[in-house]
Amino acid sequence: MDKKFFFNSYDLVDIDDCYGNITKSIDIYNISTAGRPRDNSLIFISKIDKLSLLNMRLVNESIILISNAVKLFLDENEISIHENNIVLIVENARLEYAKILTYILKRQSKVLHGYKLNDEGYVIGENVKVGQETQIEPLVFIGNNCSIGERCIIRSGAKIRDNVIVGNDCIIKENSVIGDEGFGMERDEKGVPFRIPHLGGVILGNNVEVGALVSVAQGTIEPTIIEDGVKIDDCVFIAHNCRVGKGSYIIANAEISGSVAIGENSWIGPNTSIINGVKIGSHVTIGIGSVVLRNVQDNEVVAGNPADTIENLKMMKRIKQKLLNEMNI
Repeated sequence: MDKKFFFNSYDLVDIDDCYGNITKSIDIYNISTAGRPRDNSLIFISKIDKLSLLNMRLVNESIILISNAVKLFLDENEISIHENNIVLIVENARLEYAKILTYILKRQSKVLHGYKLNDEGYVIGENVKVGQETQIEPLVFIGNNCSIGERCIIRSGAKIRDNVIVGNDCIIKENSVIGDEGFGMERDEKGVPFRIPHLGGVILGNNVEVGALVSVAQGTIEPTIIEDGVKIDDCVFIAHNCRVGKGSYIIANAEISGSVAIGENSWIGPNTSIINGVKIGSHVTIGIGSVVLRNVQDNEVVAGNPADTIENLKMMKRIKQKLLNEMNI
C-alpha cells in the first residue's frame, strides 16, 4: 500500500480536545472511500449506502468518521464495524475529515525536503520516476510521488503536481496543470467554506495528448483517470474524480465538472459544459456549445442548451413553428 503520510490516532487530541478520550493507538498512512476501504486509512461516511457500510466490516486499523444519521442506520440494521478500528461519531463527517486531513498535511509539509532544480532546467520533487527517452523541457515543474512513462514529451511551463502517473508516449503541452487540487468545499458550523484536501492524484494512460493551458484536477480520494489514447485540446478543464474513456476527444474550451464519466471513443465539442455526476456513454457526439444536464446513452448525438438528441431538437422546432403559425406570428 502506498503511504501518503504518517499519523497516529493519539495525535487527534492536538486537533480538538474532544478526542482526548481515545485510548487506542492506530497508525494511519492513507485515505480511502467507504466504497473501497483500505486498512490504516482515514475514512468518512456522511451518506447512507448499505453496500458501502457493509464494506466497512472488512477494514482494519482505520479511523472512521461517521455522521449521526449514518450511526442511527448502522444501529437499526445491526451492522457492526470491527473493534480494532476507531469509530468517531460526529455531526458532519465530511467536514471533520477535511479538518483532520488538513492538519495532517500541514504537519507533513514541515518535514518534506523540498524540490530540486536539475541541470536540464526543470524542478522535480521527491520519489519521482522518469522513463527512458522522455523529453522534459526547461521550466517544467514535477511534484512529489510522480511517475512519468517512456518516450513522453513535457513542454515548457507544464506543471505536474503530486501523486500523478503519466503513461508511455504522452504529450503534455505548454502551461498545462495536471493534478492540482480540485474544487471541493464543506461549510463549517458558521457557514464558512472549508477546503477539502485532495490526495487522489491523476492517472494518464498511454498515448494521451494534453493540449496547452489544460487543467486536470486530481481526485479527492480516488484518482481522476484519463484512459489510453485520449486527446485533449487546448484550454480544457477536467474536474476532480472524472474518468475519460479510451480514445475520446475533448475539444477546446470544454468544461467537464466533477465525477463525470465519459465512455470510449466519444467526441466532446468545443465550449461544451457537462454538469457534475453525469454519465456520457461510448461513441457519443456532443455538439459545439452544448450544456449537458442529463446522462447520455451510447451512440447518441446531442446538442443545444440543455443538450438533447437531434431528433428531439427537430421535434421541438416543428412544435414551436406550428405554434407560431397558429398565432400568425
